[in-house]
Amino acid sequence: MPNLSSLFKSEISRIARYEIKTAITPLHATTVSLKKTVSELKKRIADLETANKRLISNIPQEPQAPVESNIAEAGKVRITAKNIKALRDKLGLTQMEFAKLIGVSSNNVNLMEHKEGRIKVRSKTLASIMAVREMGKREAKKRLEEMTGDEKRI
Repeated sequence: MPNLSSLFKSEISRIARYEIKTAITPLHATTVSLKKTVSELKKRIADLETANKRLISNIPQEPQAPVESNIAEAGKVRITAKNIKALRDKLGLTQMEFAKLIGVSSNNVNLMEHKEGRIKVRSKTLASIMAVREMGKREAKKRLEEMTGDEKRI
C-alpha cells in the first residue's frame, strides 16, 4: 500500500501548480505588453532628446563679450549676502526678477541673501552680478522686459 502522506503531498503539489499557472498566465501577457510599451517610450524619449539638442543648436547665442570683459575684474570683488540684498533693493527687484536678470533660480538668490560671509558663485554668475551692478533701475526693468518678451516668442 502506497504511503498516504506522499500521495497527498504529490496531489497537493499538482493542484498548486495548476492554480499558480492559471493565475500567472494572464499576468504574463500583461507583462510582455508593458515591456514593449516601456521599450517604445525609451526610444521615443531618445528621439525627442536628439531633436531637442538639434533645435537648441540652431538657436542663435547672445554675444558673450560683456561677460568675458567682466570676468577679469570679477575675481577681485567680494560678494556677500548684504551686497546682494542691497543691489536687489537698489534696483527695486523681487528675488525672482533679480534671479532672472543674473541667470540663476530664485531659490539661489534667497540662499545668497541669507548666507554668512563671502558668497562663492560660478564665474558666469559672478560676471552677471558685476554687469547688474553697473545698471540702474530703468535699465534693469528694460532688460527684464526684453527677457520676458524673448520667452513669450519661444
